[in-house]
Formats: sequence, structure tokens, C-alpha cells
Amino acid sequence: MTRTPFAALAVLAAALLHAATGDEPPRPASLPPYGQDRPLVVPDIAVERLENGLTVWLVPRPGLPKLTALLAVRGGMASDPDELAGLAEVLAQTVKAGTTSRSARIIAEELQGVGGELSAQAWSDVIVLQGDALSEGGPTLLAILADVAANATFPPREVELARSNALEALKVAAATPEFAVEQAFSAAVFASHPYHRTAPTEVGLAAVTPDRVKAEYLRRFQPERALLLVVGAFDAPAVHTRVRSLFAPWRGGRPGPPPTPAQPAAAAQRVFILDRPGSVQSEIRIGRPTVAAGDPDVHALEVANTIFGGAFSSRLVDNLRERHGYTYAPFSDVTLREAGGILEVSAAVGTDVTAPAIVETLYELDRMAAGAPSADEVERAKRYLTGVFLLRNQIQESLVATLARLWLTGQPPTALAEYVPRVQAVDVARVLEVSRRVYPARGQTVVIGGDVGAIRPGLEPVLGPPIPVR
Repeated sequence: MTRTPFAALAVLAAALLHAATGDEPPRPASLPPYGQDRPLVVPDIAVERLENGLTVWLVPRPGLPKLTALLAVRGGMASDPDELAGLAEVLAQTVKAGTTSRSARIIAEELQGVGGELSAQAWSDVIVLQGDALSEGGPTLLAILADVAANATFPPREVELARSNALEALKVAAATPEFAVEQAFSAAVFASHPYHRTAPTEVGLAAVTPDRVKAEYLRRFQPERALLLVVGAFDAPAVHTRVRSLFAPWRGGRPGPPPTPAQPAAAAQRVFILDRPGSVQSEIRIGRPTVAAGDPDVHALEVANTIFGGAFSSRLVDNLRERHGYTYAPFSDVTLREAGGILEVSAAVGTDVTAPAIVETLYELDRMAAGAPSADEVERAKRYLTGVFLLRNQIQESLVATLARLWLTGQPPTALAEYVPRVQAVDVARVLEVSRRVYPARGQTVVIGGDVGAIRPGLEPVLGPPIPVR
């Protein structure tokens, strides 16, 4: 059942209303010009591929006597079978819970002795282990990482504890309206594609066993599928020699999880509703699949998204918050993954203004797609993006995450220096071109979590009957 005619009429009505009320007031003309952004200064980065296939990036940053080491292994949440959703999370939490030569306690004590810690996370496309320590404790941290990468044992008690903790965390999250709507939104946008898995499920966690975790560890943790990244104040030749010695025994060559397939194209506009009887607010998600990380249109899309809803000075905030008072902080985000990305618009609004808030959001989406933004909007968005990038990547942990994402998408570490110039090269024409493909309202999926009985009377006349989410 198509809902485009309903939505088109509603958006047209919103457009006529905006035309009648006029444009926003002009900005002061006396503001001083901005200074020129400088590209991020990239240190000399040693890049090597060991004989076992492990990619190694050594990034010296003199100054603070601290070292950060990250090990990224391909095969994150998207590699979990549906019946084992949550396997990657349990694997990440237990891979550091003991090896053939170190118990979990010994690992913790060794790290504590050098002012260090080790954490692990499952992203969509990778599992990431990240450790920090004082520079003098770098050899200990690297030794533990190498041991965990090759010799993890997954004690049954530790697996059961991680599984139980994940189940409890899932129950807490599932009690929030935001979680339920996010899950429904991912399922609506991605259908059966692996990217619909954004969190564990109770069924999946219940099926996780120590044997299955160990089997997945052997499939995913292989040197040819991994990056070792070392950033901080260290003696580069000494660390280089130590990395070769510690990680050389790590062997792979086993069949691993298959690559994540390309994500589906955007579907025609659909409206879903998740009933929350008695709720005084509605959680709204609107979006569609977009380009993958590393796509040449990424920077233009980031600029477009900043103009639309990715900053507090955006069109979406001006409309929903400043003009109408529907919500405090509407936001749009573009998440980029290895095999695709997603545009997601989010807002929490009062039940009584759910329909008009959605209509205004669709209007802004169509306005973004229909006409070129002003040169001032583009310039301000570029300033915002480059400023945030430069500021964020002064922080060592953020720099490590940025470099890991570059590796994941097949880019060299020197791409750090290319971000600012590439964003600065985006012009009005490129923003309009990407907006015409990504922002039309007719290609967006709408998911609402709220009181169906209270929402439906105002929703159906403009968007048609919503599809219930079970």
C-alpha cells in the first residue's frame, strides 16, 4: 500500500505555509571573516604487514607519556547469525577473560601495574580491543594484546557471566521506548540484511555457549583479518621490534565469516507504528539507507546532513524547535559502515503533535532535495565539520578510532590529512546532487513509537494507515 499521495499533500501544505510566513531574518553583516582551517598534521606513520598477514600502524605522538594500542578484527555484529544475535558482544567481553598462560586476574594485575586498562567492543563490522597504559608499560600492554589475540581460552564461568550481564543490560534497555523504536527502525530499513542487528536478542544470548564462542574466536581472530594500531609516546624502533616478536606466532589461514553484502536500496515511503498505550510522547525515527564509508559522496553527504539536522543550527532544529516548539533537540545523523550507511532522523515529541511534527520533518527533507542550499549554509556546515574533526582528533582515543575506521574502509592512515581539504572542496552543486538522491521524502521510512489510539486520528489523513509493528 503506497502512502506517497497522502505525504505529498501534507508536505505541499507545509510548503505553502512556510512560503506564506516568509524567509528567516537576515544575519548580521558585520561579523568578522573566519580564519582558514588547517589540515590535521599527520605524524610519520610506520605501516607494515607482517608475514602472518597482520597489518601494523605505528603512530608516534611525543608529549604525554601515554600509549594506546588497538586491535581491530573483522567480524562484528553483522557477522552474527540471527539465531545467535549477541554472540559478537559476548565474544568481545570474554576474549580478555583469560589465556593459556594468564588468568583474568593476572591480566588485570599486570595492567594495573603499568597504569593500564583493556576494553573490548563489538561494532557492526569489527570487534575492537583497546588498551591504554603509561608509555613505560607499553611492552606489557602489547604482550597481553598478543596473548589475547592468539591464546584466549573462554572459561565457561566467564562466558556465563558475560552472557548473564548482557541479558540484564538488554532487559534494562528494552524497557525504554528509544530502544524499541530503534530496533523497529533498523528492521524496517534493512529488513533481512545483517545491518538490522544493532543489539543482542534474548533468544540469541540464550543460545550462546563457551564452545560456540571459542569457535567464533577461531573464525574471526586471524592476523590477516586484523589491524594493530599503536599511538602515543614510544620508541618506534623498539616497539616495532617488540610487535614483530610478540605477534609473529599468531596464525590464521582458517575460513572466516563471509564479507557483509551490499545493503538494500531505499524502499518507497512506509509508515510503521509501535503501540505504547498511554504514552504522552512519541519517539519518531525517519530515514533510509545511504552510501558506504569510503564512498566519494561521503563528504558532500556530511555537509548536507549538517545543514539539514546534524547541528544545533540546522534547518530541522529551526523548524521543529524554534518555530513550532514540538521538541527540544531533533537530530539527524549519517552512520557510515563498511557495506553501507544510514540516514536517521530522530525526535521525541508530544503525542498531540506527532502528525504535524512528522509532516514538518518530511517537508524539510523535501526542501533539502528540491533546491540548492545557500552558499552561507554550505560554508557554515563545512566550518563546523572541519572544526569538530580537528578538535576531536587531538584526543588520542578519538584519533585511534578514526584510524581504525580508515583501515576498515581500505584507506591508508595518511587519509587523516585529506579530510579537511575534501570537506572544504564540497560546493553547493555537490550538496544539491547528493541531497536529490538521499533526502526526498518519498524514499524515507517512518517509524513511530507512541499511543496508537491517540496518534492515528491525526496521522491517517496525511500519511495514510500506519503498519503495526509486532
